[in-house]
Amino acid sequence: MIELIENCISKFGEGYVEMRGHSRKVFSVTVKDGQVERITRGLNRGVCSRILIDGSWGFSSTTIINKQNLLRLLKDADSLAKSSKPVKKRSVKIAPVKPHIDKYETSMKRDPRKEELEILVEDVLEADNEAHGYSKNVVSTSISLSVIDDELYFVNSEGARIRQRIVRCFGGASVIAKSNGKIASAYESIGGQTGLEIFEETPIREAALEAAKRAVRIVPKRVVPGGYYNVVLENRIVGLLAHEAVGHTAEADLVYGGSFLSNKVGRKIASEMITLVDDGLLPSGFGTMKYDDEGTPTGRTVIIDKGVVKGFMHSRETASQFGVAPTGNARAWSFEFDPIIRMRNTYIEHGDWTLEELIEDVKEGYFLRGGGGGQADFNGEFMFTIQEAVKIENGELKESYRGAAISGNAFEVLNKVKGVGKDFAMRVGICGKEQPNYVGIGGPSLNTELLVGGS
Repeated sequence: MIELIENCISKFGEGYVEMRGHSRKVFSVTVKDGQVERITRGLNRGVCSRILIDGSWGFSSTTIINKQNLLRLLKDADSLAKSSKPVKKRSVKIAPVKPHIDKYETSMKRDPRKEELEILVEDVLEADNEAHGYSKNVVSTSISLSVIDDELYFVNSEGARIRQRIVRCFGGASVIAKSNGKIASAYESIGGQTGLEIFEETPIREAALEAAKRAVRIVPKRVVPGGYYNVVLENRIVGLLAHEAVGHTAEADLVYGGSFLSNKVGRKIASEMITLVDDGLLPSGFGTMKYDDEGTPTGRTVIIDKGVVKGFMHSRETASQFGVAPTGNARAWSFEFDPIIRMRNTYIEHGDWTLEELIEDVKEGYFLRGGGGGQADFNGEFMFTIQEAVKIENGELKESYRGAAISGNAFEVLNKVKGVGKDFAMRVGICGKEQPNYVGIGGPSLNTELLVGGS
């Protein structure tokens, strides 16, 4: 495919031109309550072109991959670029990037292309059986595994020629328990950018059993009393905070639109214990790629360094606007979308406290664990659900509560951090900004203060 794309671009001489080819192979299996609910095996393949002429973009995509159609694709993008110029509010410029000729492939011990993926069905059935068998209070389970195999091709008129193969293997277990008319749910996930070996290193049955244990443990418990507390946030919840409540405020397109971090480079906005990074090369990271979808090398982008804002995530376009170098954060879900600024692997760096030390420092509060979902705005205001709240009294764990929600302003929460743990962990995620994309979210456990309420 890359030779075909390169040949087509060589015949088109006006403006800046880039073409991306994308082939995505998908295998997934879901088992619900002992029955195989769905097995999916599919292929999505296509090419897109983006052209910049006189400060205006044109974009077009196709699933018909032959020379004649790709030349037509280029003409369509060219026509759209020219026709959009009269309605553009500003002229687009892109920062320079050295063109690379390179290859990248996910490091794997067990390549999914060399194995029969149907064997994963047995793993999921076994996990579902173990979760159901843990307790008579388990009333429903849903277990899934997925393998996503992406081949990405990038060629532009500046001489870039890049091929990447990115393989992601992941899964999740959702368990619902019921007791005396009460219902509680728990969820655990596994995965990373890796081969099938991840399913041996972190078996889905262990995730399913952990979810079952938590659901059964919390179902008879009371809802946590609301209030403002000193808390210890488990590492998996910290990843959600880093991504949703902080990371989005550092995406340059949203900074340009007036997010909380606008005009705050060089200012202290969090505890000096906090360093927050978006890393494009994190080993096994769910959002790792050597080059973004503009052909820009990725790397480690420091957003907050010891509490001080250092920079933002950029595409070539926003880098030109801000007068900085591109960071390799322009990503597209597939060939049907043009690249926008997206996080890759966003996390808070680890500290030197053990989890026990973080808990011992709390006189009265909660240990919050088991991440859920939630939402945040561009000012850092957030509300997330968590699965379990464990009471802390004089540094000791006491009774558990179920169904809690946490809320506040992320930057106030990070300003009040008293301790940062050693227990760094990354999770898999899918971010939905305009178009979905795979991301890694992570961090260590934190001792801080925030509002806790029952849900």
